[in-house]
Amino acid sequence: MDRSTYILKNVNVNQYKIILISKDMSRLQEYISSVENDLQINKTKSYVLFDLLLNNNIDDRFYKCFFDGNKFVRDTLTKVQNSEIDNEINFLTSSYYLKNDYLFEDLFFTKEYKNQILNKLQKIVKNTAGNSGLAQLGF
Repeated sequence: MDRSTYILKNVNVNQYKIILISKDMSRLQEYISSVENDLQINKTKSYVLFDLLLNNNIDDRFYKCFFDGNKFVRDTLTKVQNSEIDNEINFLTSSYYLKNDYLFEDLFFTKEYKNQILNKLQKIVKNTAGNSGLAQLGF
């Protein structure tokens, strides 16, 4: 499901069935109700992984929260360390940002910092490409 502020991708990797990828600098609290409405369609009970790279930075991009089929259980929201992220998910989300690098154009970051982020994403994709079974789920 593709919205103006986020994209939802169905996956089934470890504890995650759904990944949310931010598409702008909107804060999660601004659109969380919309995400809940989208997820209520399937009534899936699962942790949702949030990739909030455009809001945060490359080292603080992943968070998870449990969706109970109706709403997010807010007190389950926790940061996920990059080292805890499966190669398949890292490949999928990083590839998305590289393929849609125009998303970085409106960010209030220096050109050097944007390039640094894109270079790190390229390294992630390169290092995880051979280990990704999700490549067929591309965007």
